[in-house]
Amino acid sequence: MQGFGNTGGASMRLTGQELMLASQGEWINDGLPEVIEGIGTDTRQFTTGHAFLALRGPYFDGHAYAHQVVDRAAALIGDQQGVKAWQSLPTPQLRVQDTLRSLGDIASFYRSRLSHTKVVAITGSYGKTTVRSMLEHVLRGLGLEVAATIQNLNNLIGVPQTLLATKMSADVALIECGISEPGEMLRLSEIVQPDIAIITGLSQAHAEGLGGFEGVVREKSQLLTHLTHCGWGMLGAGVAGQFEAIGFTPAQMVRSMDDKDAVAWYLKGRCLTLAYQEETANLELCLPAKHWAEDMALTATVTFGLLKDLGQTFSLHEIASILQSWQPVEGRMSVIPLPAFTLIDDAYNANPTSMQAALDTLAALEGYRIAMIGDMLELGDDAQALHHALNLHDIDEVITVGRLSQGVQAKYPEKNIRAFHDVEALLLWLQAEQFPRRGSTVLLKASHGTGLYRAAEVLKQRGQHAV
Repeated sequence: MQGFGNTGGASMRLTGQELMLASQGEWINDGLPEVIEGIGTDTRQFTTGHAFLALRGPYFDGHAYAHQVVDRAAALIGDQQGVKAWQSLPTPQLRVQDTLRSLGDIASFYRSRLSHTKVVAITGSYGKTTVRSMLEHVLRGLGLEVAATIQNLNNLIGVPQTLLATKMSADVALIECGISEPGEMLRLSEIVQPDIAIITGLSQAHAEGLGGFEGVVREKSQLLTHLTHCGWGMLGAGVAGQFEAIGFTPAQMVRSMDDKDAVAWYLKGRCLTLAYQEETANLELCLPAKHWAEDMALTATVTFGLLKDLGQTFSLHEIASILQSWQPVEGRMSVIPLPAFTLIDDAYNANPTSMQAALDTLAALEGYRIAMIGDMLELGDDAQALHHALNLHDIDEVITVGRLSQGVQAKYPEKNIRAFHDVEALLLWLQAEQFPRRGSTVLLKASHGTGLYRAAEVLKQRGQHAV
């Protein structure tokens, strides 16, 4: 273990005095660096000349690794307990009360300097990564300079990293915000101070840690609490009604995909038609995925609003033409055509809504369809019922992985269903069996914690040869 997190090549530039004020810290050992141009939290990917911020958690302590970068760091940032071990180190040291809190405070201070940049925060139980990638693709295609979340850096560590890596020249910053505990979204909203806050859709994801579905809705709504003065919210289909059900009323303007002035969509097979005002545009999807169609309509609606804020104008046809070349993020409905069969890798994560959307997409395809599904985790008390409620219509063969997923066997006794207790048992079976049928389409879908993503590599290798 060598620290935690990764800020990459951060683009911030703050004086030592500004860094002290932003973090509410204190320079000790008579150290006060003139300028800090980045903050790193991982010694393995540390950039010379940046400040090293030592994070602390239940199973790690970044303070213990500061010696590995002390000769390359412009400063060290640690908590009161941690800096005691640094007394012999000559590098300037900033002592703060809580390094994770200070990381967010520094990022929030830097965000206030991004006067040229429209900051867009995106959350939701499903669709946030897809919408972020679609927006990134469209806005860059329209010629804007875009900064965006990479990989899964969307928590209390990753969000500050993304902000600190945003250049002041960026036209737009797209910041994913993910949570698993109460209070985290309020803090992320405080750090990001979004000009636009998008809530894609809400389901039971992380309900176990957030107090059930009502808790999910309440926590996600907090993204809207720190909108800038002229900022606005964008709600996916059905979210406005979910807010109303818990008595939440946003303080600022909120648009909704349920409104008549939002971009509408119609999907027939793989042909998607988008409609806005008096204009329509068609594009062809690589899968007959209704949730992609919905996300593209949401993306187009946000794009029109954002362009209006920026004083720019583009047609629906231009936006749709760019969306035509969009490709899904790896592990999220990635279509992988192989010589022996087709693999749809959606094994990065899962919740009831995204799982059903993936199953419906598979069912809409022609040919022999195989669903390899694993448990959906962190669903709370309703977990068993939510797994049992999955609709496996028009799917020819089903493989389940995990205790919760096994319940579908009893619901569909007529289907060809094979159940495995865990991914290890599945991988052993794959070694011995000639699977899948040649020419079939195989969907992988599960929560990341099940480890089902490991089967993707096995199937990719196997698919290179006829079975």
